[in-house]
Amino acid sequence: MFHILAVLAGCSTSQHAQTKVQRKPLAKQHLEYKTPTNYEHRERGYDPKTGKAITYDHKPRVDLIDERSGRYALKWIGYDGKEKSVVLQRGDVLDVVVSATVSRAANQYVYTYNIENLPTSATYLKRFIVQNFAGDVTWREGGPLIAFSSMSNAIDQFREGNWLNFADLSDSVQIDPGQTVQVQLTSTAPPGLVGCRATIETILDGAGEEMPAALENLLPGYNDFPKGYTIGPIESLKALSSADRVKYVLEKLPQFRDLGWITEDAFARYQQLLKTGDLTPVLNRLDDDLKSEQITTEVLAIIQTR
Repeated sequence: MFHILAVLAGCSTSQHAQTKVQRKPLAKQHLEYKTPTNYEHRERGYDPKTGKAITYDHKPRVDLIDERSGRYALKWIGYDGKEKSVVLQRGDVLDVVVSATVSRAANQYVYTYNIENLPTSATYLKRFIVQNFAGDVTWREGGPLIAFSSMSNAIDQFREGNWLNFADLSDSVQIDPGQTVQVQLTSTAPPGLVGCRATIETILDGAGEEMPAALENLLPGYNDFPKGYTIGPIESLKALSSADRVKYVLEKLPQFRDLGWITEDAFARYQQLLKTGDLTPVLNRLDDDLKSEQITTEVLAIIQTR
């Protein structure tokens, strides 16, 4: 069953905005694409008489198609002498907010992720990638995002832990701006801070041959995927003592604040209480602080789970 939820447009800019939590969108790196000025001529065979390579000027260039959608045409002269073109779309045109909750079912934790493709996005959401550090993570089937693979640890951005890759493989449903999609995982491992990324379909069209190196070198790979943090299964957190759990939360508090998961007032209060080495006073405040929007469900899950 598909779980597509409507997202309310707009964000509050009232005087109360700073006194309540507001999750920040995944961070983006703006990359520019410009026509290469220095490049080598392309080889397209060898002269049988001389044994030397036959080269030609493939004239690579980058044309901006549309600034808002971040679409570019990467063009060159192909081996057949005709102009080739591939359409590229920047990943930073996607505005995404990830919110997560944790519940219990039997002896497992159920992780529910709501991935919001904000109305300010210029295109639809294609993939959501989330990290974990546990060996028993299971995807709960349902919804248009399908867990079709894990990211290879050989890729630098995904070398730590395990990264599950969820993709929109449907021809009939896509996660447009203003919509939210849900993903669920289960594990016996408790929640901790993990990474996450989202992306679009970056290459929109093919040209029938490989791009020349001068243009291929411009491609960002995984670097322009909007990225950030959420909560996910971490096996090592099972064995934490009470003192180590307090230390873990204290270390992560500044990051919670930077992510918009805790207000400045609650941050200062929790920091002072935790420095006593006792988690109990903070535990006693969690439900009230969640109701008054001083903390998010992510903070609740990490502190409350023992």
